[in-house]
Amino acid sequence: MIKKILVPVDGSESASRALDFGLDLAQKYSAEILVMTVVQYPAVLEDALDITEYYEIVKASYEKVLSEALEKAKAAAPSLSVTSKLAEGYPADRIVETASEGDFDIIVMGRRGQGHLRHTLLGSVSDRVADQAPCGLFIIK
Repeated sequence: MIKKILVPVDGSESASRALDFGLDLAQKYSAEILVMTVVQYPAVLEDALDITEYYEIVKASYEKVLSEALEKAKAAAPSLSVTSKLAEGYPADRIVETASEGDFDIIVMGRRGQGHLRHTLLGSVSDRVADQAPCGLFIIK
């Protein structure tokens, strides 16, 4: 039985479809959902930009993505328990860590997100989560 669903979002169309699927699944099973996003700061920053200011700008954009996803979830399924989490670090690592620590039954995530070129070179976040997930995983195209 599915009781806890983790839905990582990044503002991409793929993540939006994953949220829709996760909400549908949660309604069918009366499961709770955690919508999360992961702030990933680039390894190299431009010298001309104050690092603290840059971090705040990046974090604010991720907070907006999370807020919009949470609003969408609560509007679509007001009877469900929907919470949110903002994490920092490499997305695949934080997603797997959250799924493990929260004892989630399933992760529902998009196949392609807003990732950096690094993900193209090293493999996508969904590929890494698929390799390391401690629970079931739906990857939505």
